Amino acid sequence: MNGFILGVDGGGTKTVWALTHSTGRILIRREGRSANFQILGEEGLRDVLAEEGFQTLREAGVSPEDVAVAFLGLAGVGRERDRVQVAQMAAQIGLARGVLVDSDARIALAGAFAGEPGIILIAGTGSICYGINEEGEMARSGGWGYLLGDEGSGYFLGQQALIAALKDFDGRGQKTELRPVLEEKFGVENISLIIPAVYSGKISREAIAGLAPLVFDTADRGDAVAREILQRAGLALAGLTRAVAVRLGLTGKLIRLALIGGLFSRKRWFIGPIREELGALSPGVEIVKPQLEPVLGAVLLALQACHITLTKDILRNLSRSS
Repeated sequence: MNGFILGVDGGGTKTVWALTHSTGRILIRREGRSANFQILGEEGLRDVLAEEGFQTLREAGVSPEDVAVAFLGLAGVGRERDRVQVAQMAAQIGLARGVLVDSDARIALAGAFAGEPGIILIAGTGSICYGINEEGEMARSGGWGYLLGDEGSGYFLGQQALIAALKDFDGRGQKTELRPVLEEKFGVENISLIIPAVYSGKISREAIAGLAPLVFDTADRGDAVAREILQRAGLALAGLTRAVAVRLGLTGKLIRLALIGGLFSRKRWFIGPIREELGALSPGVEIVKPQLEPVLGAVLLALQACHITLTKDILRNLSRSS
């Protein structure tokens, strides 16, 4: 192959860029603004890709003509129609000689298992489960966004904490330490005063997801309501994983699962339900650490698209970079 590879991990909170040589040696890795297609729209995404993409190339001293393939793994492109639309737009920008587009979950899966079969469960701002089996069949569950899904995500935890605090305020729900914690967080006399800010968008989706650490901390102090929210989140994440394992035909077979996302820094709240749900399907369940970060999964998929065999040396170079 003649040229470099540009991998892009465009999530709901930030975008990670990695420019590598065909040997897997990384030239530059940098972070920039969010690149969620459903939130930004085509014009907003075009701006992010153009500004951040060309900045990445400039910092590496590489011209777009020298980039063989740019693989964009983006949030919000779960439908084929969206991927085609974004690929056409990205090709017009001219970041590389060739452009490929798939979901951010797809590149996370490729990175987690270095291109091998397995299942990833992502729980950050949003949530999704995605997997591939030995036959190359793929399946997903969840990932429908904060209005229609994202159960067990950071947004789910923050939303449920706000609901619990409001029910406490109304007198129709259990008393919870979440209420004074959230009132202090937002600097209000009572929790009902945040309602206009929520519905006007001044308190954003990301800000609500950012309340997740408060839920964990309150649960750690023994609050029953916060603990119940985390228990429901664990069951939801376990359900996502089971659905994918069943669709991939892994009942009775080895199930390899990688946990990805900020919520799993406190994974003790979720491991039990996940193991129980998967253990009912198969006696062989392995929960493993992701081998490579998602942006390098994008690089792997780009290399494969260029018909480059993923040798031990390439994987070693990417591992060092990661």
